[in-house]
Amino acid sequence: MAAKAYMLGAWIFVENPGRGANEDLNLTVGGTIHLNTEALRLLGGKLLNVKIEVYDADSFYDDKLKTDSSFQIGVHDTGFNCFHTGVIVPHGILNDCEFWNDDTAEIYALVSAGAGTVKTNGARSQQEDVKIYP
Repeated sequence: MAAKAYMLGAWIFVENPGRGANEDLNLTVGGTIHLNTEALRLLGGKLLNVKIEVYDADSFYDDKLKTDSSFQIGVHDTGFNCFHTGVIVPHGILNDCEFWNDDTAEIYALVSAGAGTVKTNGARSQQEDVKIYP
């Protein structure tokens, strides 16, 4: 049997939608991981490193605002393993991600996990509009 590891879903929640121009953006990002028996065996009790990339959606090229790989999760069974963690996007990077005449950034997260040879796909969260201060 081949090892299969899936990131079944991802989501974000904006913790401070009414933030000021000099306040960082606080997000809660979550997802659901599912491993089959072979992936669980290959993992061998190690923690999965969760990688969260926060983007601003644009017409031509999405700007990467933040990469956070500080969260780890232990997966010990073949069930559905849900998680959530906080991610902070610095206000300077967020406020510079759009053109001078825009006052909103369209934020989403791409979430994946892996350890050794066990790696999930990347799941994209929903998009949320957040105020920026050009």
